[in-house]
Amino acid sequence: MNVLGRVDRDTMQPMIASVIIPTRNRARAIIACLDAIGRQDFTPHACEVIVVDDGSDNYLQLDPRQWADRFELRVLRQENAGPAAARQRGVAEARGEILAFTDDDCLPTPGWLATLVAALESFPEAMAGGSTFNGLSADVYAETSQLILEIVYEHFNSDPSGAYFFASNNIAMRRSDYLASGGFDGEFSSPASEDREFCDRWRLQGRPLRWVPSAQVEHRHPQTLWAFSRLHYRYGRGAFLYANRRRDRSSGTMVADVGFHRSLPRRVSTKLKRYPVLRRLAVLLLLVWWEVVNAVGFISEAAASNWKRRVAH
Repeated sequence: MNVLGRVDRDTMQPMIASVIIPTRNRARAIIACLDAIGRQDFTPHACEVIVVDDGSDNYLQLDPRQWADRFELRVLRQENAGPAAARQRGVAEARGEILAFTDDDCLPTPGWLATLVAALESFPEAMAGGSTFNGLSADVYAETSQLILEIVYEHFNSDPSGAYFFASNNIAMRRSDYLASGGFDGEFSSPASEDREFCDRWRLQGRPLRWVPSAQVEHRHPQTLWAFSRLHYRYGRGAFLYANRRRDRSSGTMVADVGFHRSLPRRVSTKLKRYPVLRRLAVLLLLVWWEVVNAVGFISEAAASNWKRRVAH
């Protein structure tokens, strides 16, 4: 059955999902993402897509007529405030019962949205999260970033019915539950750990996370060594903010994170076997570098936070 094409017998209106996509300075990527959503397995016009331009240097210009036979497209613009705030803006404008989130550098596979919605029909109070695969296999930096995410999911989501964390580029939940939870924290002004914070708060409120690996998106984020370093440095900074949020609301400590890092040698040694020798060495070196820049980001944010407290007093 095509889940998204189902008709509500009381209102005789199709069930609508809202797909929300934050974007900034990626005009070509967002078009490819919208094309992929246009290929989704759902009844035309059963879904709307809201693109939030988070302060692109050049005004994002999209022609809704390009996808009008598949879905209604709305483009919103705001001053740069980060993807968390952009998602909140999109939710404020959304009309769907179901909210689904992806990113501008992702290509959802045809069954992505229907699979997430089906999961929410079975588990209506859950946050459903899918899986991601790297679409740039020749890019060793993108491949290593994807490998890190794969290891994270294996560690924290080993029980799909009691998952712990989902990346924000592949999640869905009912709009009413999103609003009740408080949604993404707009104070996370850069794309780093706002999804970890949201998932932690969701769980703290007694809401389940349900991992649905078959809801897949292809991630196409080309990287260089500099971009890879900046990305994971930023994640380190975000990890400190996330740790502070957890401490303030007594939702946990970093013990689980420490356990994850302790398990890395075993997990990495298994994963590296999939690569040829030279690629294996390159990925291993990047994994070591990831740990370094991540730690530097965490320490630098801790130092900055401590300095701010001293100045305030």
